[in-house]
Amino acid sequence: MRGTVLALALVVVGTAPVLAQQSRGEVRDVPWYQARPQILEETLRRCHRDARLAATWDCQNAEGAASSRLGQPLPNTLPRAGQGRQAPPVDSTGLPEPDFNPRTNPFGYQSLRRACSERGPGSEMLTPYCSQLGRYREEGSGGR
Repeated sequence: MRGTVLALALVVVGTAPVLAQQSRGEVRDVPWYQARPQILEETLRRCHRDARLAATWDCQNAEGAASSRLGQPLPNTLPRAGQGRQAPPVDSTGLPEPDFNPRTNPFGYQSLRRACSERGPGSEMLTPYCSQLGRYREEGSGGR
């Protein structure tokens, strides 16, 4: 008898989150969030602010939709043609070239300068961008 009561209590405790989730309304799936990026961002902010919500299906599906965007450029971050701005230069893979401006990225500029001058092991990743060193003057354009 005691085992039956314990098993019934475990079933009730285990189904409580499911019932609570269903009573709130419809659970949105990953494709639904992928089609609505604004709602996805709002849901992620809400889920990240409250750790109790992280286990809900909505938060898990929103996280899944957000992780499917990994490796893709963020929307509206690159200027569009015809808007008076010039598109950023791209490398051989079609991705925007990294910014080695010493004012905005002093560490990147120093790393590039060192890789281009020493050409040691591991520098082959940066050497295709040695041409960017000529874009910036040495004097007065340093970061810090």
